Formats: sequence, structure tokens, C-alpha cells
Amino acid sequence: MSLPFLLLILLVYISHAQEHCPKEETLSKLKDYISRYYLWKDKIDAFPEWKDESEAIAFLRSKGDRWTTITKLEDDRNWYSGAKILGIGIRWDEDGTIVKVFDNSPAQKAGLKPKDIIYSINGETDRSKWVITIRNTPADTPIKLVIIKNGMFVEMEIFKDYFIVSPIEEKRIIQVGNKKLGYIHLVNFTNPAVKDFANALQYFKEENVDALIINLSNNSGGLISVAKAIADMLISGEGVMFYLEGSGNGVSVYEFKKEKLIDKPIFVIVNKNTASAAELLASLLKRYAGAMVAGEPTVGKYVGSNMYPLNNCGLVLRLITFVMKLPDGNFVVGEKGLEPDCRAEKGSLEKAIDCFKSVIAPESLSASP
Repeated sequence: MSLPFLLLILLVYISHAQEHCPKEETLSKLKDYISRYYLWKDKIDAFPEWKDESEAIAFLRSKGDRWTTITKLEDDRNWYSGAKILGIGIRWDEDGTIVKVFDNSPAQKAGLKPKDIIYSINGETDRSKWVITIRNTPADTPIKLVIIKNGMFVEMEIFKDYFIVSPIEEKRIIQVGNKKLGYIHLVNFTNPAVKDFANALQYFKEENVDALIINLSNNSGGLISVAKAIADMLISGEGVMFYLEGSGNGVSVYEFKKEKLIDKPIFVIVNKNTASAAELLASLLKRYAGAMVAGEPTVGKYVGSNMYPLNNCGLVLRLITFVMKLPDGNFVVGEKGLEPDCRAEKGSLEKAIDCFKSVIAPESLSASP
């Protein structure tokens, strides 16, 4: 097949996509969804003229909405159904040091390792812009990184690809004094999390642990149905556990189940990146299971979204449409987030365990000689 013919096919495809996904229709649908379903639609007197979707999102940001976004349907399906994400596969701390390289990710295949330091991404040195820089780079365009590796500056190019973010980042037994603790780090609320968490609890039951530590640090949330399923494994009761209240005062009620999979003291770790469904679970465990929470104040995302198709090209609007409330009518967390019972910087496991010792194993706290 000749190159000119390939170019002709490409031009026809682009023209076809533009015909079937006209910008005007997409923006019109966007305005209609906001007018009908948006949680904070009362804040909007009139819609300005938007050139594209990014201007629409910027407008909502100007109204104080930090969460509504536009995504691709395929990406959302891959994420929520299989914990599969399109990216390069690294997590970094506030200093730009890589703290996690995901298995089978483009970053791992490129040789990046924890403790490597990111200097820039696509020439951008402002760390607060790195996530959006990666997100906005097309999959067929290389992401250019400058890395400090073993004291040397290294330039590399990485293409985004799909990789799996296992919902459970770590599961193990921790010994504190004479107590065995089942430790689990849950990093997302995708569908696979339900089975993985249940399997972890079964393992802890077989090991006859004395208590559970559930680490929700760096968990930005996910499906509320998944958070509820996990809560059902840990708490029981009767009546309303929590409910969702929509913009039109529509209510979705979530009730207790009468049995749980394990009945042990629960301790929870959170940090400044714990958000949404993760905050919901932490709040429920604190309220109904008497869980002690250690770490940092969480994000304060007491709202949730629904998805609406914008066009035939796969764009969807993830629109904030409801608040999460407890039976007494209070938000599951306030705007300042969930305040931990004991502060542990960055949700550090070691420092959190120091917080928990007074309850878990007071005999392990000995006075200094």
C-alpha cells in the first residue's frame, strides 16, 4: 500500500470523525447535562460561549468545582472494570522522588526505579503540572523525562500504555508486641478490589490476626458500590448506613448487611491524597466499627459523579451530581477532610503504628531508662 493512499485514508478518517463528533453538538450536550444534573447548577446563571471542552471545565473550576472532568469512555471502562490504566506507571513524592514503579508498566520497562528523581517531564519542572502533562500527551507521542539516576542526569522517552494497578498494593502480617496485625494497603476502588479484599480477609482469618490495619493513603477513590461492598465485610448493623443525595433531592439509600466476614479491631491510615470513596470507607469504619484513624487530614471530597456520553467519539462527562451523607444528614467528611485521631506525617506506616500501639499493644510501650 503506497504512502499517498495511506494519507488519503487518514484524511478521510479525520473528516469522518469531525462530521460525526461536531464540537457544537458536544458542547450543547455538555450544557444540557449541567443544566439537568449538576449538583451545583444553582451557581450558574448563564453559560458563556465555549470554544471547546477545556473552556467548559475551566468555567466550572472558576465556580469552585475541583472534580468534574471529561474523560474517554474506553479509559473509564478499562479502569473501573479491570483496574487497567493508560499512563507511564510511576508515583512520586512532593520532592519528585519516585516512590512506586508499577509492574509491567512503561516506566518499569524503561528502567525507572524507586529513588530515581524526576527533574522534568516534557520540559516542565513544576511538579504540580506533571500529572496533567502526562494525561494530555497522546499515546503515540513520547513523554520526555529528565531523571536524576545515581547522581547523573539521564534523558529518556517513554510512550504511554495500559498497565494494571492492583487494588491491593501490599498485604502482610505485622507483629506489634505480642499482637499479630493483618496489614493491607488498598489503593483503589475498582471492581477487582472486592474479590481481592475478601481474599485478603480470608488469609488474615486463617492466620488468626488480632487486628486489622487498612491503609487508604494515596487512594483517590473509585466506585461507591465497591466501597460499600468492602464496608459490608467489616461492619454490620440495621437500617441506613449512608445515602447519596442528588441535585434534585433524589436519594439513594445504602443499608447495612447483618453479617460481616471478620470481627476484629480496625485501624485506618489516611493521607492528604485519600479522597472520595476512600474517605467514605474511612468515615464508615470510624463511625460504625470504632476504627482509630492515623495519618493526615484527607482531601475532603464528599461529592460523587455520574458519567454522561458527549459524542460518538468516546468522550464522556464525569459530572458531580451528588453528595455522600450519613444518616444524621452530615456529609461523610467535611470540606477540610477527615481529621485523623492521631497525626502521622504523610500517612507513614511506621508513624501510624506508633499511634496505634497504645491501643493494640500497650505493653510494647516501655518508659525510657
